[in-house]
Amino acid sequence: MVYPLGVGEIGQVGAAAAIANAVHHATGRRVRRVPISVEDLL
Repeated sequence: MVYPLGVGEIGQVGAAAAIANAVHHATGRRVRRVPISVEDLL
């Protein structure tokens, strides 16, 4: 059985990296785990 994936899954890969980069730019702390919690930033 074939389970075709849509094009939408490709965008999810870059979203986590973009959010992590935005957090790094805003706080100066590099977070390498998701989900990002407040404890990771303190």
